[in-house]
Amino acid sequence: MTGLREGAGRLVGIDLARAVALLGMMLAHLGPPWTGLGAPPVSDWLAAGRAAPLFAVLAGLSVGLMVRLDPDGVGSRTAVVRRAVVLLVIGLGLAALPDLTILVILPCYAVLIAATVLVRALSTRVLLGLATAWCLLSPAALFAVRHVVDEPVRSVIQPSFGGGLDELPVSLLVWGGYPAIVWFGYVLVGLSVARLDLRSAVVVRRLVVGGAVVTAAALWTAASALYLGVFRDAAGDPRFEQLFVARSAYDPLDPSWFWAAGQHTSTPLNVVGAAGSAVLVVGLCLWLCRSARGARLVSPLRAAGSMTLTLYVMHVVMTWANRELDASFTTGYYREWWIQVVLLVTLAWLWRLITPRGPLETLVRWCSLARPHLPHRPRATRRT
Repeated sequence: MTGLREGAGRLVGIDLARAVALLGMMLAHLGPPWTGLGAPPVSDWLAAGRAAPLFAVLAGLSVGLMVRLDPDGVGSRTAVVRRAVVLLVIGLGLAALPDLTILVILPCYAVLIAATVLVRALSTRVLLGLATAWCLLSPAALFAVRHVVDEPVRSVIQPSFGGGLDELPVSLLVWGGYPAIVWFGYVLVGLSVARLDLRSAVVVRRLVVGGAVVTAAALWTAASALYLGVFRDAAGDPRFEQLFVARSAYDPLDPSWFWAAGQHTSTPLNVVGAAGSAVLVVGLCLWLCRSARGARLVSPLRAAGSMTLTLYVMHVVMTWANRELDASFTTGYYREWWIQVVLLVTLAWLWRLITPRGPLETLVRWCSLARPHLPHRPRATRRT
């Protein structure tokens, strides 16, 4: 796209992957709810429970790239922690919108980003091993912790500046929709992917194949458990859609929960499958953008992917306004999604013609790099 500014060495395929994650989360938020009767809606099949993990993988990947490319600037430990603090403030403010029906991911996102400073010095092999172990074993840790830590009352399931901040640690780490104890595994996967040569065709091909194989293996294992009757008492006769849709009948404190693979169950099969699908999407986006023609074809989406924080906040506010203030933005689930997609992608495309970063991205970058101004003190004269 003529006029679209790309930073030197920028991996435009990652911007496309961010756009896919953003549009997927919007689809999960705006798609029709499943009543449990008939087949789940398309939004549940495609996006719910996979778009948010993709965002988390991309968070780790982005931090890993910043550490590689600018270790003393935006990739420094101080800058990463500051970035996390700003995201936490934005997330808690956004979640304070009254009667918000969207579970804001930004507070968890902030915690996960801050935690990367603990593992950034690990070797690639150790980091990859840790990511694998975390995805497989952290659900067991979550299962154990949930037996000793009570679930917050429903009114503070999403703490915000509007209330419930005293429950923030429990909500973020254990009982929230994005339990950081488990979700850090997605970030570790992203950090591991960032260590690879993402401009290599061989690496991109391995990401695509590896992501597809891991996703299929997780679903096959879950399907085997389902059709062997693991959930027969809780969910009745096995049905294929139970692999993708979380059922309230799956008790997170019952051991059979470990065999579930539905959205946001945070079980081993769910985490491994969602991580695999995220790697698959990243690989496909990198592959598509390897050619100049492919990159130009998706340039509006790449523009949206370069400012996902701004667009995510706008999406949440627009959705809240339409629901709570009767703004009559539109009617119909998928129609509202399409209208928001067109508006936000067009806005991002026009914005990128003017400046390389979105407004909130600029704010976060400034806060992460700002240095306090210290008054100049003349050197004391030494007596000899």
